Amino acid sequence: MPFISYSYAAGKADRMKGCILFIGKIMLIILVICSCLMVSFPNVFMKAFINDAATVGHGTIMLRGFGIGVTFLSIDFLAVAVFQAIGKGKYALVFAILRKIVFEIPMLFLLNSFWPLYGLAFAQTVSEFVFAILGIIMHKNIIKTSENQ
Repeated sequence: MPFISYSYAAGKADRMKGCILFIGKIMLIILVICSCLMVSFPNVFMKAFINDAATVGHGTIMLRGFGIGVTFLSIDFLAVAVFQAIGKGKYALVFAILRKIVFEIPMLFLLNSFWPLYGLAFAQTVSEFVFAILGIIMHKNIIKTSENQ
């Protein structure tokens, strides 16, 4: 965040853009690896903590749902960090509230009505995906605005 802040304040849009892209790539690589592990081997992770067959069965499906959404977290978190770095703390707060409260909670009820118990895991995935797209759009606008300054 400090490097993004310094670049933004100095009016160095290219350096800020490069920093955001570099951090985004690193985060995305790490979270794609985590996502692949969670989706590919959920039963291993579940059995590391509990050995009840029914719980492992339910947890395996839920962990796969959460695992798919993990990849999109990198973009969501980066969007919030960039807002904070450029002094747009209110935007960061609004983005986070919209993501978790305004969008994800209704999605929990909706998906849970179609897929009881497992709707919880997939509501987060849907929310993270939607807000990852919004985060990308907002990043482009921020970079475009800073290039014009």
